[in-house]
Amino acid sequence: MDLLIVEFLIFIGVGCVVGFLAGLFGVGGGFVMVPILIFSYEHSGVSPAVLTHIAIGTSLFVVVFASITSAYQHRKQKNIHWRSVFLIGSSSALFAFATTRLAAELSGRHLQVAFAIIVIAAAIRMLTESEAQAEKKLQWSSMPNTFGLVGVGAAAGVVSALAGIGGGLFTIPLMYNFLKMPLKLSIGTSSAAIVITAFFAVTGYIVNGMGRSGLPEWSAGFVDLQRGVALAIGSVFLARVGAYVSFKTHPSRLKKLFALFVILISLYILVK
Repeated sequence: MDLLIVEFLIFIGVGCVVGFLAGLFGVGGGFVMVPILIFSYEHSGVSPAVLTHIAIGTSLFVVVFASITSAYQHRKQKNIHWRSVFLIGSSSALFAFATTRLAAELSGRHLQVAFAIIVIAAAIRMLTESEAQAEKKLQWSSMPNTFGLVGVGAAAGVVSALAGIGGGLFTIPLMYNFLKMPLKLSIGTSSAAIVITAFFAVTGYIVNGMGRSGLPEWSAGFVDLQRGVALAIGSVFLARVGAYVSFKTHPSRLKKLFALFVILISLYILVK
């Protein structure tokens, strides 16, 4: 099932959108890629037993590249707290790799529903915050403790493996609401931590997908290299632009855009 040149270019275009959103919101962009990949596989004759797993694994593959580019730009703007990156990234990597074994055994529909519910809950939490509460979080009053950072990382790792996202949709609300980290610092820190999380999660999908029947050509386990490479090319082009726009945008506007977009994508998956 080789991709046509036109299809390859379309996925590069989708990757550009993913990269921009990754830089803008500090997320991996999986919440865009997973439903698009699922739609593509449904119309390409891929077995329903594995198509969601391939969509998630391929999404995580792209997330690694988009997040590296995004984190590079956020580092230049001094929007990364490296101690938090290390603790969140290492704990999330451990839990992400372990959870991929469970994800490989779940049905595709269960994974889709888990993805939608997880991100809707995170988005609503951010959307319902008052302006007064938001203003209090523009400055970081105290450093988060180790236990809190490890807990955020563990939750992100599980979410990443089950939903095919980098974890930013989950870690940013947690860092912002519970660790009281300013939004822009949360976004930059998330971009860097996602690199670690996604790398270990996609490794798990490759390992647990080896030898499965019904996989497309040019697959490495549950990773479709044809669509993955096209998406990665596009994401690298626009991730730095998104990070720059994030730096220039007011936090309250970023928060609302982030939440509304996530809710719309998730509702589409649930209704479908």
